[in-house]
Amino acid sequence: MAKATTSPAREQALRDSLRVRYAAAAAAGNIDLKKALNHEATYLGIQLSRIDGSPDNH
Repeated sequence: MAKATTSPAREQALRDSLRVRYAAAAAAGNIDLKKALNHEATYLGIQLSRIDGSPDNH
């Protein structure tokens, strides 16, 4: 499945939303939500390392 074309502003908004929700899940210790957000990021073609601040492994 090809990634849908999005504007840079929309892509940034998606990253910001994921970042906020991921931080909240991490603060709450909600592993299931963190996994779900990881799946969402993958579906959207966004590298989770850009969300959680961890270094790329590539």
